[in-house]
Amino acid sequence: MAEEKRKPRRKALILLVIFFLGIAVSVFFKSPLSKVRSVQVTGNSQVSADEILKASAVQIGMNWWQVKADQIDKQVESQIPLIQKADVAVKFPGNVVIAVAEKSVAAVLIHQGVYYRLLTDGTVYDKMKSLTGTSLPLLVSDRSFPVEIGKQIPDADVQKFCQQVVNINRTLLDQFSYFQIQNGNLWSAWTVDDFEIRYPPGDLSTTLSIYDKFWKQQLAKDNKPPGIIYIYGADEAWYEKRASAPAKKE
Repeated sequence: MAEEKRKPRRKALILLVIFFLGIAVSVFFKSPLSKVRSVQVTGNSQVSADEILKASAVQIGMNWWQVKADQIDKQVESQIPLIQKADVAVKFPGNVVIAVAEKSVAAVLIHQGVYYRLLTDGTVYDKMKSLTGTSLPLLVSDRSFPVEIGKQIPDADVQKFCQQVVNINRTLLDQFSYFQIQNGNLWSAWTVDDFEIRYPPGDLSTTLSIYDKFWKQQLAKDNKPPGIIYIYGADEAWYEKRASAPAKKE
C-alpha cells in the first residue's frame, strides 16, 4: 500500500518539475540572456568582417534559436565565393563567433583582353582594371568559354592549373612572366628572361622542378641566349635556339 501511495506523489513531483522547467525556459527565451549580444568574425584576411556579417544575416538582438549554423554556412559561401567554410558557434551569454576559412586567389586569367582573378578552384573572384601591382601568376587562354564573376571557369585545365599553382614555390614562380594553356599536346610558359618552356599538360609542379634543375645544370653556366626549352620528363628536357624549327616528339 505504501508503494502505491508513493507512485502518485512521484508522478506529481515529475509533473511539477516539468512545469517549472517550462516556465524557466519560457522566461529565459524572453529575457536578454537569450539574445545575441555580440558577433565576432575570425579567420578572415581578404574579406571584410562587415561583408561576412551581412551575408550571415546574424544581428545583435536576435534570439539564439534563430542562429542556425548550417544555414549561415551556406549563405556565406553562396554570397562570398572567396569563403570556403564558415563555422558558427554560440557561446553563453549570447556571443556568436563566425570562424571562416578563405580560399586563396591563385592566378590572374587574361581572357579576351580582360583580367580576372581566379580562386584555387577556378572560380572567378573579380575583374581587374589592370595588372599594376599584382604579383599573381598570369594565365593566358584563347579557348572559348564563358567567364562570370562568382562562377567556376568551365574548363578542366584552367581549374587544374589553379589548384596546382598555389602549391609551387614562390621563388620559382617569380621566374615566369606568364603561362599559356593552348589547344594541342603542348602548353607554354614564358620566363622573365624571354625563354619559352613547352611541356605536355599534367603536373605543373613537377614540370617546373625539372625546368629549374635543367636550367641550373645545362643553361645558366653556358649563358645561353633566349630560346625554347622542351620538357617531356626528368630525362627528356632539351634546349633549342628560337630560330630553329620546333622539335617533334616521336
